[in-house]
Amino acid sequence: MKGLALKEGEMRILAVYDGTLNSKDVVRYGLFRAKMTGGELHIIHVLNSALITEYAGFNAEEAARRELSYYLNDAERIIAEVGKGIRVSFTTMDGIPEEEFVRYAKENKIEMILIPEKYAEIGRRAPCRVSIVPSDFSTFKILLVDDEVDFVNSLAKRLNLRNLRTDVATSGEETLAYVRREVPDIMILDLRMPGMDGIEVLRKVKESFPTMQVIILSGRETKGDREEVKKLGAFDFVNKPADIDMLAGKIKEAYWTKIEKPQQTSAM
Repeated sequence: MKGLALKEGEMRILAVYDGTLNSKDVVRYGLFRAKMTGGELHIIHVLNSALITEYAGFNAEEAARRELSYYLNDAERIIAEVGKGIRVSFTTMDGIPEEEFVRYAKENKIEMILIPEKYAEIGRRAPCRVSIVPSDFSTFKILLVDDEVDFVNSLAKRLNLRNLRTDVATSGEETLAYVRREVPDIMILDLRMPGMDGIEVLRKVKESFPTMQVIILSGRETKGDREEVKKLGAFDFVNKPADIDMLAGKIKEAYWTKIEKPQQTSAM
């Protein structure tokens, strides 16, 4: 990818990845920024050579490289999930991470470096803008809407463990009453519910709160559902059962869209 000419307004972005949950968010955010700007994303992983030491009865390098293969598989899954149409390169190397990040940025004319919180100090040496992607997303509000009480409560607990703050509603009527009191940033909305269904809730919510991002969650998709909710302004459509990390990632992407490009309403 080195040397490709970018059009005006496009950006070369470097995402620092080390396999942690925070760095997975860095990759997702990097893909989001590259998609929004039409730029390209460079992802870098540096195996810390200072920590690879041979101990009696234990080969630290072998263990580290085995762990690295798992990390790379996780990153590839994220790229496959949300990176369609985005120019992405992935570089792995041995070295001192902070030094290699800065060197790579200089050599590849990177314009923005996205980093996990643990690498905050490289901002002093970086040749370009550095943005720290937080590990705590509990500052924004998520409303989960589903008439299956056990399911929605279980989903709330699992998202809470990922530092996502959630409330729960179990009917369309309860949902509208909730948003009149307190407007969430993101809504995860079941499509099929008795009484007022997800389509009607989506229509009413987007009429009153057009910047609210709504992700449809459905276990019984029928032909035309995706097209209908897209027309009504849904951010995305996810089938049950949803992988919890994938869903958490989509929630974060919806939030980034809300705060950085408020007029965009669909990622489908």
